[in-house]
Amino acid sequence: MLLEASLLSLAALPLVRSETVLGLYIFSRHGDRTPKILAPTNLTSLGAEQVYFSGGYYRNRYVASDATSPIRGLSRDTAALQQLTVTAPIDNVLQSSAQAFLQGLYPPAGSLSTQELRNDTEVTAPLGGYQYIPINTVDNSFSGTTPEDSPWLQGGSGCSNAVVSSNNYLSSTEYLTTYQQNPA
Repeated sequence: MLLEASLLSLAALPLVRSETVLGLYIFSRHGDRTPKILAPTNLTSLGAEQVYFSGGYYRNRYVASDATSPIRGLSRDTAALQQLTVTAPIDNVLQSSAQAFLQGLYPPAGSLSTQELRNDTEVTAPLGGYQYIPINTVDNSFSGTTPEDSPWLQGGSGCSNAVVSSNNYLSSTEYLTTYQQNPA
């Protein structure tokens, strides 16, 4: 992510909408993958980078200590497993994408992941304090469909709150402005 520095007069700054975020659900697509015809299909390095940066975006917006819209009560630097539920269908590309996304959302915690043992030695998790976040699986085999055909993956969950939330977003000023600035 590149940050640009510029000077602005205070009068030119837009009004900031204050909001309290209590939770968040994210439906995310996988990153770039090898062609399905060249089985086995794998997440490419580009794909891993794509979903890693996507996780970083959500980190900056909702998770980090200086997040623009922090989720109330969410652990900032170390993943609190009781606060997260991560699910992906049983699929190599989707599981790998979820893992790379989580690396961006909760990157290695460094010394925050150091633990003191009973013999007074300190141990930091491998890879600079890598955080191991479990990814739950959804088995699509019961329906006889592929992950791409799964209603779970395609948003047909029947959650009325999710429908209301999505519809509210599609009528929001943020969405309409972006839509008008980017004609098809």
